[in-house]
Amino acid sequence: MHCGGTPLSVTERLADFVMVHGASPLPDAVQHQARRLLLNAAAASASGHDHPAIRRLREWAIDGIAGGAARLLWHGDRTSGDRAALVNGAMLEVLDFNETHIEAFVHPTAPVWPAVQATAELAGASLADAVTATALGIEVELAVATMLMPAHYEQGFNPAVAAGAVGAAAGCSVILGLDVERTADALGLAALGGAGPLEVLGTYVHPYRIGDVARSGFTAADLARRGFTAPPTAIDGEHGLLATVAERDPERIEDALGSLGDEWRICGPIAFKRYPTETISQAPLDCILDLRERTPPEKLSQVASMTFAVAPLVAEVNRSRRERFGVLADDQQARFDGSYCAAAAWCAGRFTVEELGAEARSDPAVLALRDKVSFVADEGRGMESASLDVTFADGTTEHAATEAFGGSTANPLSDEDLLAKLTAAATGIIDTGRINDISAAINGDPPDLTAGDFVALLAL
Repeated sequence: MHCGGTPLSVTERLADFVMVHGASPLPDAVQHQARRLLLNAAAASASGHDHPAIRRLREWAIDGIAGGAARLLWHGDRTSGDRAALVNGAMLEVLDFNETHIEAFVHPTAPVWPAVQATAELAGASLADAVTATALGIEVELAVATMLMPAHYEQGFNPAVAAGAVGAAAGCSVILGLDVERTADALGLAALGGAGPLEVLGTYVHPYRIGDVARSGFTAADLARRGFTAPPTAIDGEHGLLATVAERDPERIEDALGSLGDEWRICGPIAFKRYPTETISQAPLDCILDLRERTPPEKLSQVASMTFAVAPLVAEVNRSRRERFGVLADDQQARFDGSYCAAAAWCAGRFTVEELGAEARSDPAVLALRDKVSFVADEGRGMESASLDVTFADGTTEHAATEAFGGSTANPLSDEDLLAKLTAAATGIIDTGRINDISAAINGDPPDLTAGDFVALLAL
């Protein structure tokens, strides 16, 4: 409460949380999860570093910027901090190869880490401090997403945009050493930057928008540092974020804020991915590849139908995407089309970036099989599970199922799995020795490494 008895606003309570926990060591489990998220971010950004959308953003980022102090991942180009945050954020997002918080519907690291990384690089901060700042930023992001959901998503918005901007601002505020008032201003500035319509999914605008969220958080903290103010009611006010793009539910707000620092959402239901596509396609792809491995070679081309039983929301999303996309224009539409992903994986016996390329997207066998794939709602089934029934031309059927896809919260990827993911993604960009150095640095060896030194490891 304020001195006069006025309750603290949401931004003020979030700022208090950031100030309290930014000044003391975080729990070991939180630090460990933050380092896992950074390892995954390195893998996701390496996989997407040369995507056409990133090439265009890279050209923009360095156009007219000579000798900037912040760097682009995997390329090493120097630019301004805000442009680096944008491009690096888009790079993490462009393949949808990053992690997902199952309940909050966000990819926690993509909006937060690039903003913190750029701020820490410019400030000369340590990598250890950047990890702490990222963890706190993600915790704030997930708290805001908890307030927004589910109404925000149901109204057609991506919670990673509004929540991610606030989380990015929080993480940057930690690096800049802002006091509680300036931190609240940074959070308010970021919260009032706008929401993200889901219409962008399947287009280049999607990774750009997530990158722009990182830039928004970076800029909000920098402006707050300079004395730029924001209304404390930015999130919970009469015309604030919640009231305009979700619902202002006092119980949901208290649920999100009351557990801060006690129940760390960063250690909650976060799923990692083995395939470069969205989370809801991970379980179907596990089923496809499992069943394909057990299918005689002569029957692989004899599929009459493929039917997945999935969570009702997954079935509806796949139905609407299939209807919306029609002929797939590019890899962005392909990775958000579950029928295409299943068909491409069956035909290739794997699902990698190559299965999203132009050659695969025009393969007659893949396109014909895509038309035979359907998704049906299975009440009570979670998003981490799926079952598959395949009927062949001779009338025989085969079945596969998974209750928890590889990388899900019930079937998690190990630290070694994440290192293998980074190795696969970065091989051909940098040598094995550097990949091992990146992993060691993320895990605190050497302990005095700066954020700038770390970024240098991820640059050509």
